[in-house]
Amino acid sequence: MNERILAPPARSSRKTSAESDFWADLFLDLTVRLEWLDQALDGIPKDDASAETVVRLRGYSRALEELRLAIEQVQAQRGDLELKFLFDLAGPLAGFLSRLYGWCGELGDDFERMAIALRRRQPTRVVFSHKAVNESYAQFDGLIGAVRRGIEAARMESDTPQVKAQTFDERLEELIWATEWVHLALARSPGE
Repeated sequence: MNERILAPPARSSRKTSAESDFWADLFLDLTVRLEWLDQALDGIPKDDASAETVVRLRGYSRALEELRLAIEQVQAQRGDLELKFLFDLAGPLAGFLSRLYGWCGELGDDFERMAIALRRRQPTRVVFSHKAVNESYAQFDGLIGAVRRGIEAARMESDTPQVKAQTFDERLEELIWATEWVHLALARSPGE
């Protein structure tokens, strides 16, 4: 039986393929998923047996929330006409963001399974395979490199004001850092 603490978050309806709707829907889905995860963690019994595990899951949840905030900052600039070209659905930033949303969904599913096991007082592991984390990190590292190269090439063809470009770059670097931070949190050994 697939018991959930709460009903699954509804996928936002994607009625059009417009770029702005696509990114807004993915962001809404992530926001709802993280709120739902926090509620699932709140449903875990507060006993000594699961305390360390709950703390670890809450740490993962906080890292994902920081990642969500960084995504929000980057996506806030998609409405700027002078930066819109960066969010082209065929571009490297779109590939990075799409993979990032997919990965957050996968992690959310894993965290939910762990929270349900803890609520049922069943054993669970909150340690991720170093091999899987390293493979994920390598994949994101490649995507990040493509984003940086793609943005640099696109900027050579655009007249984006320096201030806007710098703000975008700072927000992108914060997003990259947040992505790396989640990987570091997942790679930590118990007790670290």
